[in-house]
Amino acid sequence: MNQAKFDTSHRMSPRERVLTALDHREPDRVPFSWGMGLTREMWTTLDNYLTEEGINLRRLQADTEDIRTIFVPYSGPELTPRADIWGIERKRQSYGAGSYNEIAFYPLASVKTPAEIEEYPWPDPAAYNYVSLRERLISEDPVSYKARKLGIDTCGNPFEIYCWMTGLENALVNVLLNSELVHAALEKITDFFEAKMRRALACCGDLIDICYFADDLGTQRNLIMSRRTYREVLQPYHRRLFSLARELAPHASVMMHSDGAVFDIVPDLIDAGLDVLEAVQVDADGMDPQRLKDTYGDQICLHGALSVQHLLPHSDKRTVFSECRRLVEIFATGGGYIAAPTHAIQVGTPPENVLTMLRAVLGEEDYEAAIATARL
Repeated sequence: MNQAKFDTSHRMSPRERVLTALDHREPDRVPFSWGMGLTREMWTTLDNYLTEEGINLRRLQADTEDIRTIFVPYSGPELTPRADIWGIERKRQSYGAGSYNEIAFYPLASVKTPAEIEEYPWPDPAAYNYVSLRERLISEDPVSYKARKLGIDTCGNPFEIYCWMTGLENALVNVLLNSELVHAALEKITDFFEAKMRRALACCGDLIDICYFADDLGTQRNLIMSRRTYREVLQPYHRRLFSLARELAPHASVMMHSDGAVFDIVPDLIDAGLDVLEAVQVDADGMDPQRLKDTYGDQICLHGALSVQHLLPHSDKRTVFSECRRLVEIFATGGGYIAAPTHAIQVGTPPENVLTMLRAVLGEEDYEAAIATARL
């Protein structure tokens, strides 16, 4: 798709741009989101690089981001420094140039029976400040300039949470050999997210454009479980959560994040109520961009596809520009696409490539305008 093909007769706000794309129509240009953003070390690298160029990174991100993620602040009892609301403990692990919070304690790893699941101290969905949510959203963006996305922390990632509490290997073994245990845990986790979503959307459902869910269902080469197993074990919980979002915010789109080779399971996600597939990891097997667009482009929207795995860290600027433009050509034709990195941009990525990605997606005029606005 040539940039000139976009409708430039009306200059759209970020929200208008996103909603037009989600409606499978072509906006003035393809919407852009930073998605999961930058890792801590990559933020520092890019910030230092841009500061030398007289550019404020935080301002540049804010000006180029078309979607604002909404989090409901925790207001419950004080948590221990290392444990989250689920009892999962993490410890920062160094990998040389970068470091990541790795799970150090899986609280359900030794649990063997549904009765133990029942006795576990599950988090309280009332331990959040919902009361001021609406007022805060309106005061921070009174004209709904940006699209609003209710975050995963409220909408839910039930199987991912279970894996974090149990360990991935234990979780997948239990799916096959102890499904009663899995269902007992998924019921508790889904109950929590249903209750939290009800409270949040009761306050501001009419202000939300996207309800954002997650559950990683793919590896680099295949699905983590068969489609049959997905339909039997996990799909009912996705259907419950997606359906509740549709009930409470019928105008909002249901978006779900999943990494990996998930091409074959997309029909089951659509059946559960999916509107937008996020990540679109084109480096994974079977995730060819044209194949995805041709097969599913008229049924769901796609969000992502700008590879943080190979394209951004390992290509030269010319390749980054041409490949980003190629992906926009494929995915944005006819609408239904939000351009974004496939995950957090990793340390080691050349800062020039991040800027080249922005230039390719935004187009020359919008890119230069964003740079000018972000000047120190």
